[in-house]
Amino acid sequence: MISTTQLLDIINKNEHLTLETLLKQVPEINFVDYLEALLAKKNMSKSILINKANLHRTYAYQIFNGTKIPSRNKVIQLALAMQLDIRETNNLLSLSNNGYLYPKVKFDAAILLALKNKYSVLKTNLILEQYQLPLLDS
Repeated sequence: MISTTQLLDIINKNEHLTLETLLKQVPEINFVDYLEALLAKKNMSKSILINKANLHRTYAYQIFNGTKIPSRNKVIQLALAMQLDIRETNNLLSLSNNGYLYPKVKFDAAILLALKNKYSVLKTNLILEQYQLPLLDS
C-alpha cells in the first residue's frame, strides 16, 4: 500500500498530474478497515479493546461492523485504549469524520498529552475532571 508521504510527494512533484491518475493510486480505506488494521498491529482483541476503552459491548460491536459511526470522544477512547500515537489517532478521527486533535484547544491539548504519555481512559478522565474539562464518556 502506498504511504501518505509517497502520495504527497506525487502530488507535489508532478506538475501534470490529473485527478484520475491520482485517484488510481489512493487506496480505499475506511474507519472500520483502519480500526481493524490497528487492532492487528497492536495484537489486541476486540474484547480487550472494548474493556480498556470503557465502551458498552453492543455499541462497540456496532462500531466494528460499521453500523454505528462513533462520536469524537468514543474514537479518542479507542485510541487511548490501544495506546495509539498522535498520527494514528488523528487518522482514526479523520476517517470517522471527527476532525483531528488541535493543540490550541484545551481539551485536545489534554488528550494529546494523554496519548503521548500512554494514559488509560480512566486516568485521562481523572485529569480532565481535575482541570474541569469535559469527560470522555459523559
